[in-house]
Amino acid sequence: MKYANGNVKRAAFLLAAIMILSVTAVFAGAPASGITPFTGTDYVRVVGEMPSSGLPQAAAFRVTIRSLKDGSVLYDAAVPARRYEAAGKSFFTFTISGLSPRLWTPAEPNLYEMALKITENGRLLSEEKERLGFRSFAVQNGKLYLNGKPVFLRGIAINPPGRGIPEDIERSRKFAEDYVRYMKSLHVNIIRIPDDETWYDVCDEQGMMVFGGNYSGSVNGEKPPRDYDRAVTWYEQEKFGPIAHHPSLMVYAMTNETPFTGDISLRWRKFLTYAHGKLQQWDSTRVYIGNAGYGYGQSGDICDLHRYWGWYYSSPFTFLHIRHKADIIPLKREVTQPITFTECVGNYTGPGGQYNLTPDHKNPGSQLNWTGHAPWEMQAQLADEHQCFTFRQATELFRQLRNINPQLSGVFPFTILFHNWNTITSFADMDPKAVAGQARISYQPVLLSWECWTPQVYAGATIRPVAHIINDDDHFKDLEQARLVYRLQDKTGRVLSDASLELPRIPYYGTFEKTLSLRLPATLPDGQYRLTGRILQGDSVISQNDYPLFIAGSTYVSAVSAPRQKVYLYDPRGTTGSALEKLDVPFEKISAFRGLKGGGALLLIGENAADAGLTGQADAIRAFVKAGGRVLCLRQDASHMEKLNRLLAARIRNITMDLDTPVYPPPPRPSRNGYNINPERPAHPVFSGIGRDKLRYWSDYTGWSESKAGFPAVYPVTDGFALEDKADIANTAVLADYGPALNGIAIAEMFEGEGSLLLCGMDLARRTSTDPVAGRLLKNMVSYMSSPEGHNRYPLISAPITWGDYASENGILTSVNSGLLLNGKPRLTGSLEKIHLMVTKEGYEFAGQRGGFNSRPGLQYLPYGRRPFGPYHLRGFGNIPEPDTPGSPGTGTFWCSIPSGKSSAVTLVWNPAKEPLQISIQVNGGQEVSRQVPPGATVAVSCPVSTTDVKMTFTGDRRLVLLQTAFR
Repeated sequence: MKYANGNVKRAAFLLAAIMILSVTAVFAGAPASGITPFTGTDYVRVVGEMPSSGLPQAAAFRVTIRSLKDGSVLYDAAVPARRYEAAGKSFFTFTISGLSPRLWTPAEPNLYEMALKITENGRLLSEEKERLGFRSFAVQNGKLYLNGKPVFLRGIAINPPGRGIPEDIERSRKFAEDYVRYMKSLHVNIIRIPDDETWYDVCDEQGMMVFGGNYSGSVNGEKPPRDYDRAVTWYEQEKFGPIAHHPSLMVYAMTNETPFTGDISLRWRKFLTYAHGKLQQWDSTRVYIGNAGYGYGQSGDICDLHRYWGWYYSSPFTFLHIRHKADIIPLKREVTQPITFTECVGNYTGPGGQYNLTPDHKNPGSQLNWTGHAPWEMQAQLADEHQCFTFRQATELFRQLRNINPQLSGVFPFTILFHNWNTITSFADMDPKAVAGQARISYQPVLLSWECWTPQVYAGATIRPVAHIINDDDHFKDLEQARLVYRLQDKTGRVLSDASLELPRIPYYGTFEKTLSLRLPATLPDGQYRLTGRILQGDSVISQNDYPLFIAGSTYVSAVSAPRQKVYLYDPRGTTGSALEKLDVPFEKISAFRGLKGGGALLLIGENAADAGLTGQADAIRAFVKAGGRVLCLRQDASHMEKLNRLLAARIRNITMDLDTPVYPPPPRPSRNGYNINPERPAHPVFSGIGRDKLRYWSDYTGWSESKAGFPAVYPVTDGFALEDKADIANTAVLADYGPALNGIAIAEMFEGEGSLLLCGMDLARRTSTDPVAGRLLKNMVSYMSSPEGHNRYPLISAPITWGDYASENGILTSVNSGLLLNGKPRLTGSLEKIHLMVTKEGYEFAGQRGGFNSRPGLQYLPYGRRPFGPYHLRGFGNIPEPDTPGSPGTGTFWCSIPSGKSSAVTLVWNPAKEPLQISIQVNGGQEVSRQVPPGATVAVSCPVSTTDVKMTFTGDRRLVLLQTAFR
């Protein structure tokens, strides 16, 4: 049977365009041997090439179509075939209509075998067999339809083969069967795979839809093609033709991420529009994406986007923009096509679970955005949590929001679901990541999904989550006689409240939503809780999902120490004063500052209080700080931030870009707002009782829901800032930062003279009665700034610094300010262990070639030292480091405090290059110590130290790697 080894036979096929001229179909090409069926729900159209010796005019064609499930005969009769000539070859074609087959669906992948016998006067001339399945896949009214039923694509974009798994394993039928079966268990209904006959056969058999085609930025090597017809022939003969007989194949991609601006984009669009028209005539049983990711549907059937919100840029909440087509599709014309995101989520983790630190790439900056400077032993857990959260937001919002934007038709996270790839001996070795479990929840055919914008609340509060139910039943059934049971449970699973709701009939592909009201018990202790929900039909669980809550007891905020000095509040608006009253913080409102004396009081500048009245007395405030006074300045928006600079020892840069801007490419970062805040000094008094997990996103205080305009107020930072001059980091303690490469500052203490000013860009005053973490943070800051203790300009380093180990670095390096760039080094195992290593002139070390984080997901780059790379800036929206002056020596500086009695700083420096390189180290502006580091060697460079406050500067080739610095 031909499909048993079809990859070999189809390599010889010659399949060219099917063109429709007038009413008669004229075929320009067909398989060089064998037959290719194109099927609908009640017909099959067959194209074949006649033998080189030709066929006699008396030749007769007979077709038998038999079910592979039970052997029943669907069709057995002679068929009239039309012969034609094209390109010097002879072809035949025929169509059999009026069939009543069992249709191919993901739930019931019914397959048939078609046998074609060609005879002359009873003598068999040739016989061909092909496997086929009957189904239709089409676009109607802006939706995708399978067999006349609307269908939502629940996809995964990163799959084998071609991902670094040993080839004899990943090309085997057993591995493909195990893999596809597992993906089906996650409720995935479509995967993206390269052309491989074994994998397509398995998808046909197991009911896995496939998104295939030309996943490339070129067509037959051209960008774009000049000879349109030749390129169309390439599609038909070489790229699409060999896989066209598979019923599982639903979508053809004509190109991937070709340019979308400028003259070249117009040339691409012109070609793709032409090719699309020709290909639809050749195969109308599938749908086409012209330019996957960037084409906006202009040259195909689907409007497809690639957006990595929540990874390289923006946040997972940015997916709320998909409610409105105008927000995400920058076209003047109305788009009535299905909308898919065939790449999203990202969050590329390696085999160890940590984010992959691919050199000279967007990944390292993205890692800092989401897992920050947490200790390396926590990185895998935090990466899992954020990857799952982003997956959940992307996939569940796509389904929740269909009631607002019915054209939302499919989502394909381009993310890595397994730990092991290049080291496996069977599928069982792949080891699913936590995100696979999230897929199993978010891709439930009937989905219960929670919309809740209050993740952190006080005990005794009432929350109002919205239960969304989306019916994408795999058998196209309505949901009837079902009920929703929802509970509040503690971390042990104990049920604290219990309620249920009878559900109405929810038709297939329909949605239902209900706002619930849940009063939290007032006596709950601080802790993590979960809102759980299940959809039941009788005793059968149809769907289940939950939502995490942090609930603070009565003492969580009140336990913070009262101010140790008098608090003077400048707050013309009164917003901050109201918040302090709710928190039981005593204060006295003032409007003049000339009577303030350093060291005797705390001056608190309220939110958006930097007005003319304040800046007119800037000199008095600066004098107060220099004399030992403390100032706590809360967030100032764009219209107030510039005025604030008159009060500060270090000039700050006003940031106006919004995190959730949907434009592509997005503007350079940082954004003024942010979440997933990174505490640089987690043990600092400001963060007492507040762990990293409580700085992710906060409770909305506006009563927002997805049916309303705008976005929820959930970002902790609304008015972040950056230093105008990197050198000002010498007198600035960055306590919390955020964003790609951590280039936005959330909280910083700026020192001047004997005092300091703590500037906070976080949205506190309006939410202290809603979110207990916001209330706790505000009281912590008041308590800290009213105390004379703990105001340390630099972190204390009492143990050796292992460069690249965030915990041992202890917050001494922030964003681009230091110039010391993390060095990523590949860990080579399994089938990758013999890859050649290369080091670029800028010091990036690659395993064989650049990239690989997605094509070789088993290749992990780990932190291995730091390099003197500065001064540098972050280029593009991906925040990739780039030297300010390429080719110049690199520099890097840090400040720290050390215990008294230390007399030297010893740094281990490694040279990975093939030539000797020079390193120079300077301490506190003294005499430089220079050493030459031989190729491949590590040397210890010792410098004298005479003070407890230390400034160290490294200068040298950017290929040099600092491994450790110890003070002795």
